[in-house]
Amino acid sequence: MVERKRTYHSNIRAQQAERTRSAVIAAAAECFTRLGYAETTMKAIAAHAGVSAQTVFAHGSKAALLLAAVDRSIAGDDDAVPLLARDRFQQMLNARAKDEKLRLLRGITVDWLPTAGPILRSFRDAAPGDPEIAAAWQEYERRRHSDARTIIESCSHLLRPGLTVERATDIYWAALSLQTADAFLLGRGWSLTDYADWLIDGMDRLLFR
Repeated sequence: MVERKRTYHSNIRAQQAERTRSAVIAAAAECFTRLGYAETTMKAIAAHAGVSAQTVFAHGSKAALLLAAVDRSIAGDDDAVPLLARDRFQQMLNARAKDEKLRLLRGITVDWLPTAGPILRSFRDAAPGDPEIAAAWQEYERRRHSDARTIIESCSHLLRPGLTVERATDIYWAALSLQTADAFLLGRGWSLTDYADWLIDGMDRLLFR
């Protein structure tokens, strides 16, 4: 009986700790996107999360909280599952028909940008002023290019004649970058659906036979 009680209370504490961590990361993401990385303080995160500053510090440095917020925005949760192993990406990787691949890519883009875009902008904009963040941004872009290659390899049977996987990967990586999206969405005032439609049309014209 004692062991059961200990296990029960241990589970309760673990759940409470996870809820607190989730609240801290959510508050950090909100502060980073609203105030910017440089202007966000641990005290501001604590106030937004409704916890003490000591609790916020217990979950990592400001840089660590930014990276945790970025990971959550990209994946949609805190599960330790690689992006391309998730259901929607697996569907896109396994699809053989061009129209199906493009349809799935459009859906992922429309759902992903509103959630991930704001915190990724904070991440990108913080990089020049912080060596740790700069190194993390470079690693993020490296992983994004690696994921792009995996996606393009799944489309190798659809590529235009003479277009290599390497060149197609670079085109895909650049077209789906935050910088390209912002040029249209923020620079020219395009809607999200307009950008997604342009992206799919561009991928079709540039990559596929």
